[in-house]
Amino acid sequence: MTIWRDLEVLERENRITRTHGGALLSAPVVAAFAFHERRQSHMAEKTAIARAAVQRVQPGMTLILDTGTTTMEVARALGGIARLKVLTSSLAVASILLTHDDLELVLLGGTVSKGSPDLSGALTVDNLAAFRADLAFIGADAMDKRGIYTSNQSIARASRAMIASAQRTILVADSSKFGNTAFVCIAAWHAIDGLLTDDRLSADARRWGERSLRNLTLAPVFAREVP
Repeated sequence: MTIWRDLEVLERENRITRTHGGALLSAPVVAAFAFHERRQSHMAEKTAIARAAVQRVQPGMTLILDTGTTTMEVARALGGIARLKVLTSSLAVASILLTHDDLELVLLGGTVSKGSPDLSGALTVDNLAAFRADLAFIGADAMDKRGIYTSNQSIARASRAMIASAQRTILVADSSKFGNTAFVCIAAWHAIDGLLTDDRLSADARRWGERSLRNLTLAPVFAREVP
């Protein structure tokens, strides 16, 4: 009886759905767990990328931070840089930036994507058109020699609008994303100004990047100055 009472409490809190003879995690809990798992994947690489990313940020800049777990780490690393203005379409990124002093945060409107704390849609794209930023950091689900990709069409449109609104755009993505594709192409490489990834990028991809990209930076696990 104690177990069933506990299940009743969890169901009232919308954490489970009771079934005949058992229970299942509710959709919001499953989504939160999936996001947490994605965030923890390749965490050392994402942290190294974030450390290298903030070396490109100067006091007083206006930044755009895309959705994704790597841009979340960039947001964490921005603390201590004065007079920043930051636009983002990520509720998760916004929650991190709220803790930073001397930072003006603009949360772009839009529709919340299922299973992820991201805003996208026509409202997001329209709002982005009103702003101009010095630098945008965008993420991706996959990348290959033809371009960068995501699994969501609405997020792809928002990412393109971010690229259009920024003077310079840098893709921040760990090396495990390279050599893969996803449902929709965000942009070809000529549309962005550089790739910031980790130094576990394969030798073949590294040679291609040094030859073909405007700027390729490989962030080591331990911080060091990058050109």
